[in-house]
Amino acid sequence: MDNLLKDRNNRLYLSSVVTDNCGSSLMMFALPLIVLDMTGSGIHLSFISAIETIPFLILGLPIGAIIDRLDVKKIMIFSDLIRLLSYSVLAIALALKVSSAFMIFIIYTVSLAVSVMNILSTVSEITFVSFLVKKEDFSKLNSTVYGIQYGVNFALPILGGVLYKFIPQSLLTGISVVFYLISLLLVNNIILISQRDSSARFSSIKHGINAVFTDIKDGVRYTAKIRAVLYPLVLAALVNIASANFQNDSLIILRQQMGLSSDQIGLILSIAAVSALIGTIVVNWLNKKIEFGQLLVLSIIAGSLFRAVFALSANLIILVSSIACIAINESILNISIITNRQNEVGQEYLGRVTSIYKAVLIGVNSIGYLLGGFVANKIGSRLGIGISAVELFVVSMISLFLMTFVRVRND
Repeated sequence: MDNLLKDRNNRLYLSSVVTDNCGSSLMMFALPLIVLDMTGSGIHLSFISAIETIPFLILGLPIGAIIDRLDVKKIMIFSDLIRLLSYSVLAIALALKVSSAFMIFIIYTVSLAVSVMNILSTVSEITFVSFLVKKEDFSKLNSTVYGIQYGVNFALPILGGVLYKFIPQSLLTGISVVFYLISLLLVNNIILISQRDSSARFSSIKHGINAVFTDIKDGVRYTAKIRAVLYPLVLAALVNIASANFQNDSLIILRQQMGLSSDQIGLILSIAAVSALIGTIVVNWLNKKIEFGQLLVLSIIAGSLFRAVFALSANLIILVSSIACIAINESILNISIITNRQNEVGQEYLGRVTSIYKAVLIGVNSIGYLLGGFVANKIGSRLGIGISAVELFVVSMISLFLMTFVRVRND
């Protein structure tokens, strides 16, 4: 860590990571509360969540190869600038107290713009790191970045909950804008020694796009051919569809039915963030003790059980414990699927298969948000979570059959 901080570029980059994540985490906490308090309806939360994930389904596959032919520093600056401007518009609209209908339109538009910029930022940062440090330091820098993300995700909901309670929503959004402005200025001051020739990038863009589609087709064929890779993708997609709306439903229950304040909700979200971190530690031990197929089935069953407990209980301690257990379980499920993919996929196809996984799994969340939102709107969020628990149990039975089939074929 000390060696990383000796370099000015690294210090600037890590500082930008802190401020960027502060802006994102603050709005990730505040925006759902703003929408829920403004409309009193969970259906808008589902629509906004869907808007935030649909771009991944559309752009997730080609965006990485396209970014490889562009100036990543300019992309990151552009991303921060658009997010800054988008949230500035939202802050101004909140300060002016425009009509609810127009405000919802603004929130939808801002959410879409920020979602697209998040794709650009997330993918370009992977390439950006390669300019900052040597290959042997990639792991060290990446682990530092993820450590910052976990720390911010723990602290910001607590801070955001207090701020949401005592300051105007427009000012809270403005604070997020300031974070993005600082991040933009920090990235702009990074001097990259090694840069691709811009004429080469743009003169070959047509060829690059053709290569992207060729790679996508090859990756799809490869994924479909290996059952140990295809079946977990299908099962994870079903899990995401069944469980995507839990965060929105649980927020509605905690805020409207339990009457919790914003700072109390912030504390609960911080507990969930710490629980997810615990899952990243536990999964390493589980992967050594339990084979992937069994762990996948057990994780889906556990997800069903914890959601059933949440749906059936009105006790706050049990509800918070269920949220913590769900966060741990989801962390275990996600990391075990990633590890299986790394074990089963040849290195030359790993990038393409990973992009397929990311596009599909994040993309189908939009379906889960919309379906879950409509169900909760008709029968209530608590029953909606109960139905999600039943759906996950059905998926666990499907996973038991499919993963047993994979194991038999391997034997």
